[in-house]
Amino acid sequence: MLDDSNNDEQSLYKEVAINVSNKDDPEMLCLTIRSVFIGILLTCIMAFTYQFFAFRTSPMDLNIGSVILIAYMFGKLLSKILPKKLFKIPLNPGPFTVKELALITIMATSGSFTLYAIEAITIQRVYYNFYLSAYSAIMYIVLMHLIAFSIAGMLNRFLIWPGPMIWPKTLMSCCLMRTLNAEDEMEKTKSHWTMKRFTFFWWIVLAQFIYYWFPGYIFPLLSFFSFVCMIAPHKVVFSQITGANGLGLGAIELDWNAWVAYLGSPIHVPFW
Repeated sequence: MLDDSNNDEQSLYKEVAINVSNKDDPEMLCLTIRSVFIGILLTCIMAFTYQFFAFRTSPMDLNIGSVILIAYMFGKLLSKILPKKLFKIPLNPGPFTVKELALITIMATSGSFTLYAIEAITIQRVYYNFYLSAYSAIMYIVLMHLIAFSIAGMLNRFLIWPGPMIWPKTLMSCCLMRTLNAEDEMEKTKSHWTMKRFTFFWWIVLAQFIYYWFPGYIFPLLSFFSFVCMIAPHKVVFSQITGANGLGLGAIELDWNAWVAYLGSPIHVPFW
């Protein structure tokens, strides 16, 4: 754990240094009953939602920022309504902390994508008529997880611990968590920006909700289409090159979910 005097892990980049602190409060709550409960609940919901919508033409993408907001509001609610103890078990030991929010986010992130192992099993069934037993399929998925965790553990000291490392998508999550938990502190700093960042975020959510009615319900063709393919839709080779479900040369997308479904959000890494 990092203490107040540890400057070796301070990032050289101010964007990272501002949003990811190198100080730690060892007395801050982290592993609590409410954080474990919310984490398991959101993990199950995220895993079911992603897997259920994974086979759509444009798979549903639930941004991790939505998970952070739900976890934050749920955690704040439980910290107010739960009794402090039940049968001598501490249910509500204190205010909801940023460490609890980070732990819930890490747990929920594990279910925020479709496993490649499941896709491999699905392809075997659909295209090769090869069916694995339930036991073999579960063991295969668990094995893929263990291999991934092993590789991640070996690369921790090279990709995670060094201060100069930047992970843009994780940095966005850290920025949101810091904003939610330090809004009052940020108000004390002088800035030309008069609107709260949390308020600005909700305005963006409202604008996105209103806009999505057009490609999602009113005019679905705006979601994903190709005018070039309409020139000769019956020519197979031409359709494969220009079609929205082919190489997509000339295809246009006006649905944000269709943009980020496969390649991720360009906002996280704007210079790539």
